[in-house]
Amino acid sequence: MLKGGGAGPQRGTHLIDIHAHILPGMDDGPATLDQSLEMARVAVEDGIRTMISTPHCLNGRHSNWRQEMLTACETFNAQLRQRQIPLTVLPGSEACLAPELAGEIEKGRLMTLNDTGRYFFLELPDQFIPEAVKSLINRLKRDKITAIITHPERNATLQQNMDLLSDFVLAGALSQVTAGSITGQFGRHIYKCSAKIVKMQMAHFVASDAHSPTERPPKLFSAIKKLTSVVGKTRAERMMFDFPQAVLDGKDIQG
Repeated sequence: MLKGGGAGPQRGTHLIDIHAHILPGMDDGPATLDQSLEMARVAVEDGIRTMISTPHCLNGRHSNWRQEMLTACETFNAQLRQRQIPLTVLPGSEACLAPELAGEIEKGRLMTLNDTGRYFFLELPDQFIPEAVKSLINRLKRDKITAIITHPERNATLQQNMDLLSDFVLAGALSQVTAGSITGQFGRHIYKCSAKIVKMQMAHFVASDAHSPTERPPKLFSAIKKLTSVVGKTRAERMMFDFPQAVLDGKDIQG
């Protein structure tokens, strides 16, 4: 829970970042172990203690299947322990919409968030939304697998038509906005889109979507303070603590 009064969280709050590209050499995140370790130090300084690593997959360049992720996380956590960096990195992935996506999840080849089999990150195309999205959400929902749509506020199609996002949420999907969007890092227009999404309760998480220690760092603290000012302390707590913990545990999310 948020420490302190109605003003929001205080330094020292232990945060969960469910979307970060931190493992070295897996995708367009850090290229080297040193860069990954520096990202970990930045995250810890900001209050993050648990992080899900979510490298891209099914995007035509990266696969990052489940077994690869389990091995990579085990290796990286050993490096963190060796350097006494108090961060735990859990396995996940960010899957691009692709014809084979549902089948790969059902076969157990695509990594769900924290390997619980309950939630996965779905990255939609930037410029159009295929009609197959809702049928994919419904198909996986029947197997108790929930799609979490990543950074909808940065998707050009959803910016123009938020009813599409509403349809996906009503079909059973969840969504995650980026910390930098809610703090204004990506500009006024994207901030307004993200604020609208969270006010309408169509967003369920805020995460860093970190890619580097400097350009896209793993930071959440400022975003939580801003989120609290936009939607209030109770909803901010649910989005930043309760819902992410439910993802880690593979439990249901209500609201």
